[in-house]
Amino acid sequence: MTKRWCSCCGKPFEPLPQAPRQAYCTQPACQRFRKRLWQKTKRKSDADYMANQAAAHLAWSARQPEYARQYRLAHPAYTARNREQQKVRNQKARAGAEPLNLQRQNHPALLPGVYELRSISVPGVAKMVVCRVELRVISERPEDV
Repeated sequence: MTKRWCSCCGKPFEPLPQAPRQAYCTQPACQRFRKRLWQKTKRKSDADYMANQAAAHLAWSARQPEYARQYRLAHPAYTARNREQQKVRNQKARAGAEPLNLQRQNHPALLPGVYELRSISVPGVAKMVVCRVELRVISERPEDV
C-alpha cells in the first residue's frame, strides 16, 4: 500500500486497509488531535450534540465539585500563569472602559437616590465574583424632610 503523510505530525505512515482515506497516523497524540478536531466541528454543526456535551459537562462538574480547587493546589505553576494572564485581560478590559470622574459636581454617583445596577459583560474577564455594573438613576435625590 502507498504511504501517506500524517495531517498532524507530518510523518509518513501506511493507512489501514479498513480505512483507505485515513489522514492521521496511529500515534496517540495524532489520534487525540483528530478526535478534538472532529468534536470541534461536530459542536459547530450539530446543536443537539453541543447540548448533550454541555449537559454531560455540567453533570460531571456536579459530581466533582472540588476538582478545580484540587487541580489549582496540585499545579501551582498553572495557577500563577493564569493569575498573570488574568491581570493582562483585566488591563485590556479597563483600557476600553471610560473612567468615572467623581470630581465633577452633581455627578449622579455622588447623590443619594435610587439606582439600578445592571451587569455589563466584559469579554476576556473570567472572574465571576467581581462584575462591572452600570448605574442608572431611577429617581432623583429625595427631598429633605
